[in-house]
Amino acid sequence: MYSKLFLTSILICFTNVFILAQKDTSKVKWQSFEETKSLFEKNQKPVLIFFHDEKNDSSNLMLNQTFGLQEVASYINILFYPIKMDIYSKDSITFFDGKTYSNPGKKGSIHEMVTSMLGKDTEMPAMILFTKNAIGTVYQGFKDRNRIFPILIYYAESVYNSTPYDKFEKYYFKTYPPGQSQIMTRVLLKWKTLDEVSELTKNAPRKIIINLYDNYNISSTMLNLKTFNNPVISDYLNKNYYCVNIDARTKDTLNFLSQKYINEGASHGFHQLPIAMLNGKMQFPAFLILDENLKLIDRFQTYMIPEDFEVLVNFIGENAYKNQNWEEYKKAFKSSFKDENLAPKNN
Repeated sequence: MYSKLFLTSILICFTNVFILAQKDTSKVKWQSFEETKSLFEKNQKPVLIFFHDEKNDSSNLMLNQTFGLQEVASYINILFYPIKMDIYSKDSITFFDGKTYSNPGKKGSIHEMVTSMLGKDTEMPAMILFTKNAIGTVYQGFKDRNRIFPILIYYAESVYNSTPYDKFEKYYFKTYPPGQSQIMTRVLLKWKTLDEVSELTKNAPRKIIINLYDNYNISSTMLNLKTFNNPVISDYLNKNYYCVNIDARTKDTLNFLSQKYINEGASHGFHQLPIAMLNGKMQFPAFLILDENLKLIDRFQTYMIPEDFEVLVNFIGENAYKNQNWEEYKKAFKSSFKDENLAPKNN
């Protein structure tokens, strides 16, 4: 009886794999290279190319299970130009740079474009993601929902401008552990309101950080939870800065430099003050650093891991920005981090 059940299970498994191989049940709106080239020239968004091998079980599972998830597909359809390419395709394909690739024509041969992009290692499944500046990086191996989202966020939110992927991924999983909800149990940084800072600076002036966060932006949330709230960072900021945390979509009336700002209820949802502070460029994460006289020192619209943020706030906090070269300061800086795992585990 056990052998019959075992054989039946094997047949069911093979049948499921066969079905996955024969039918594309993904919810991604795949585009052609020609369509993508035309769209990219008008509006630069990241490009995702998924190399699909119908003979490869993992490739079929990723196509139908990962790209079959509505939340994954919706994210990709809105923020990317997605292309699915059959690695055995017989079509001649012209890439974005104008170069045309074809299939050598031998039975079972892989298309020239695949070998050109992946080199000798044609492990499947594989993806190439291109930045808005058309710089591509290969990601190989099966990616489920948890593993594909940090990659997608990294490109959709342009985190690549400031942070290597391996460092971003580490802090992403610290913030969003797979299978667990994120609960911040302790807030280590002593956030102030704009009104409180206005009073404090009269008698005890300090430099000021104004963090403008958008809950719709994942890397903005990561900056809040794992960079500002890191014990090394929060300790330094509590002693040397006044820090203000402003929801970019708040409905509150805010007063700054004797001027009143409101949320006008526009379709984009952003408050007048963040719009003014960012000169209308609503890219997140975003924070401003002001001097003791409320004059802008610099504006930053990028994600930073704690180790990089520590250098920046010391550079400005120590007034080194007035007379020292940034690259030289960064090179000579002695970090307070004893090891890479110093970020709090319980928040």
